[in-house]
Amino acid sequence: MLVHLSQFGPFHIARLNDAANTLKPLGIKVVGMEITSQIEMYPWDVEEQPTAFERCVALPGSTFEYASPLEMWRGVKSVLDKVNPDAVAINGYSMADAWSALVWCKLHRRIAIIMSDSKSDDSPRVASKEWVKKMILRQFHAALCAGLLSKSYLEQLGMQSQKIFLGFDAVDNDYFWKKAEMARQNPSSYRSLPGLETSDPFFLASSRFVKSKNFDGLLSAYAEYRRRLHEANPSQEPWRLVLLGDGAERRALEHQVWSEGIQGVTFPGFRQIEDLPVYYGLAKVFIHPSYQDTWGLVVNEAMAAGLPVIVSKRSGCVADLVSNGHNGFIFSPEDLKTLAELMLLMSSDSVDLTAMSLASRERIGDWGLPRFTQGLYEALQVGLNHRRRLVAVCGPRKGPAS
Repeated sequence: MLVHLSQFGPFHIARLNDAANTLKPLGIKVVGMEITSQIEMYPWDVEEQPTAFERCVALPGSTFEYASPLEMWRGVKSVLDKVNPDAVAINGYSMADAWSALVWCKLHRRIAIIMSDSKSDDSPRVASKEWVKKMILRQFHAALCAGLLSKSYLEQLGMQSQKIFLGFDAVDNDYFWKKAEMARQNPSSYRSLPGLETSDPFFLASSRFVKSKNFDGLLSAYAEYRRRLHEANPSQEPWRLVLLGDGAERRALEHQVWSEGIQGVTFPGFRQIEDLPVYYGLAKVFIHPSYQDTWGLVVNEAMAAGLPVIVSKRSGCVADLVSNGHNGFIFSPEDLKTLAELMLLMSSDSVDLTAMSLASRERIGDWGLPRFTQGLYEALQVGLNHRRRLVAVCGPRKGPAS
């Protein structure tokens, strides 16, 4: 089977490696197709290491944002014609690359599996557009989605529950835990990284710097946290705030820190995956304040590293990953007063951060790479069962498959 993605980030490669290694003994070959190796939104380093899966690029040398629909169709068709897979797991249904893969599947009578993390409240929904989505989803045989909220949305759009499986948004839990533990055991080795120059405790957040991530709200809540802590206990040092990432809002956020005189904030910039576990390992609490987020993969990473979390209720992962008061807290992103209160609570002695850390690791244990592979396999089985019934009625499709 072939798995389609716009670009292979490090977490995609980890998922596909696990799927390839696990499914190979079952006679299933996994091929990964990315549209381009570069995408401006996520400037990951191109991973050059050998992979357990066969890796294909539809448009070598191109950048995703500048590829036309016609170029995507030609590139996708070229790869699929060459690989000739029995099944294609397609990332989403709203972009030209996904449409191209779906059209190819329909033309060649192949199994089409949608991979999605969209949920019903991601944006205002328009009836006509929702009808179009329903028509598109009818062309898929099964789905691999992120979690309960994305499953519910697919069900609203007409897909049968028994055809939907969970686990699309998973990370390599062991990687983040082991690297985070290394940092905790030898923190002095990482003092050269920005924001880690001292051993002073800090809150951590990580995301693209765009409006929907609500980092300006987080800064306002952090300023309120510092003010209230000083009023309550002038001798207690507030925790710092480290904001990982980059994007269009960075200058505005830096100006906010300067203009409002907010102390204790560091902007280390966008960090590659080898640095991320270090920040998770040396942080005390992770905060994800988004107004809108289909899932929030950084929450997986933080929990895998053993961090308590404070997560916006608009993040798709909350229903599956966050237990209020157990491994962290859930809050409304508009309610900055509550966010400041939660920061005060977490930095006080009234919360058992060690117990919350253990709870995070236990909860995320069910959402690692095997969850992705199992969901992908189960979706494939639904597609294969459908094809067997189709063959029984209509006869075999023409042409061999790899």
